[in-house]
Amino acid sequence: MSTYSEGPSAQVRLTVLAVVIVCLFASLFARLWFLQVINEPKAQAAAQNNSVRLVYTPAARGRILDRNGKVLVDNTVSEVVTISRVTAKAEPEVISRLALLLNVSNDDLLQKVKDPRYSPYVPVPLAVNVQPAVVVYLREHQSEFPGVEAQAVAVRSYPYGTVAANILGYVSQISGQELTANRKRQGYQADDQIGKTGAESAYEDALRGRPGVTKLQVDSKGRVLDRAVAQAPVQGHDVWLSIDVNVQKLAEESLAQGLAAAKFNIDKGTGKNYPAPGGAVVVLNPQNGEVVALVSNPTYNPQDFVGGISQAKFAQYLNDPGHPLNDRTIQGLYAPGSTFKLVTAVAGLQTGIINPAQYFNDRGYLQVGKLTCSARFQVAGCFTNDNHQAYGQVNLSRAITVSSDAYFYQIGATFWNDRSKYGVDGLQNVARQLGFASTTGIPLPNEAAGRIPDPASRAKEHAQYPKVYTEGNWFTGDSVNTSIGQGEVAVTPLQLANAYATFANGGTVWTPQIALKITDQQGKVLQPLSPIGRGHVDIQPAWRDAMMAGFQGVAASGDGTAHSAFSGFPMTQYPVAGKTGTAQVQGKAPTSLFVSFAPANNPQYVVEAVMEESGYGADAAAPVVRRVYDGLFNLTPGQVVIGLGGKD
Repeated sequence: MSTYSEGPSAQVRLTVLAVVIVCLFASLFARLWFLQVINEPKAQAAAQNNSVRLVYTPAARGRILDRNGKVLVDNTVSEVVTISRVTAKAEPEVISRLALLLNVSNDDLLQKVKDPRYSPYVPVPLAVNVQPAVVVYLREHQSEFPGVEAQAVAVRSYPYGTVAANILGYVSQISGQELTANRKRQGYQADDQIGKTGAESAYEDALRGRPGVTKLQVDSKGRVLDRAVAQAPVQGHDVWLSIDVNVQKLAEESLAQGLAAAKFNIDKGTGKNYPAPGGAVVVLNPQNGEVVALVSNPTYNPQDFVGGISQAKFAQYLNDPGHPLNDRTIQGLYAPGSTFKLVTAVAGLQTGIINPAQYFNDRGYLQVGKLTCSARFQVAGCFTNDNHQAYGQVNLSRAITVSSDAYFYQIGATFWNDRSKYGVDGLQNVARQLGFASTTGIPLPNEAAGRIPDPASRAKEHAQYPKVYTEGNWFTGDSVNTSIGQGEVAVTPLQLANAYATFANGGTVWTPQIALKITDQQGKVLQPLSPIGRGHVDIQPAWRDAMMAGFQGVAASGDGTAHSAFSGFPMTQYPVAGKTGTAQVQGKAPTSLFVSFAPANNPQYVVEAVMEESGYGADAAAPVVRRVYDGLFNLTPGQVVIGLGGKD
């Protein structure tokens, strides 16, 4: 008879199951005890944090002042109409009533209500600078506008209107791209205002101030139960610019007059009036790099950006063919024309290609190649003077005064023809020494670097864009064109003015400076902003004397290119030195340029004007600069009169 095992008895199985159940309950009780006793403080803190929301209140921004303490950007109290999101969602008819009252569309208001950048725990701003009558109406009819409030807030104001708008810049709501992790660490929120351009952007950290913080106690549905102010807002610091607002106004008026007058002048080449769509004026102190005035025309009204610019107005600015939002002083790129002869002269002197006493026979042209040239006709390989005039024997000084192209052509040609001695970019290297082909370092955003072409850049452009740059090689004619600031040379007005400032002070390259100091609201200096030197250019005294004589002759000599523009100016008391330029632009009228410094024996100012499609430098730009000097030297500025018979 066989036997077999039936396994554990039923009693044993029940015992094992009971042990397992006891262990499970023991684990649960242990975890509950841990949460309630051991971890109670942390749990309470987490619960409290879950019910607290922080709301940030922007601080009033610091002021922006000119060098003499005149307030250029201030804060003023503005009435802002706001609405709670709860009301906007629950009672859409309130939005409709507000749209009628504010004279805007329903869609515009709804877009603002839905804007995710505004905190869900604070009212959404719908309109800024609301008229007092509207505020009174809202308060008298509060029952019709539940959840709507009118609050007084500080917003930017501009006592001088559009003056210096390109320097001051504007503030607007921070973008998602700007709200980086770094900005978040600095306490920025999605609905904050931030400097976008100009000094508002350059000195954002100083101007912004410290935002206020309010702690809100909210329930599980997000309803506010209680509030407490944890930190009051603190106004930002004041920034003192190097700008003199009186000089800025003078320069703006002078340029506006010059452009208006140029439109009535006739281009002899086409028989049409010059378009003169815009331009720039720069005023620097050559001894330390301080910017006294920066003018860009046309310009914009920074008041349009207060409280958020409308899409229609912003589109109007963007579509304006005059590009008023662009700062031509640091972003405009222009062929410098004969004003570039400063570079060519210094390069020729540094390398020994020329010397101050050396004469050159200016026959009115320079022949490059085998074709026979004439001063009257320009053919391939024949580079003529702008006015087809032959000046005969000229040295460096006279070549500058009369603007002999042929004299400088031969310097450019020598650089390339003897490149084994001077290098393939000998001329370009001196241009870079003087600050061209790189930003000046001025603390303003979006500065352009400009362009100084050389064999390497030509080859690179041809390789990248063979249909646009059909030739990849560099020729003698390219160096000839570069020597007088034509071809592919492109500079900003600030670069050009800074190069002449370098010559005027004897060779120091300064970083242009737009601010002098940062102070608190009581005027205590928190941070002085000292001049910054970038380098030194070798300009020996004998070279400088010869060039200085030429630059002074431009305005003072009877055959100087800008002599007519300075007729009657007290040259013995305030000697002006400078250089005219007339840059040819394919398909457009010439760019008019004049860059100068005075007094020549102790330069205190560099003054430059660049005028688009306005004709000869002496005809248009020089009279504008003359009027600026009249004001700088306490003379009586008259009306700008252009077309006085100048040249180059």
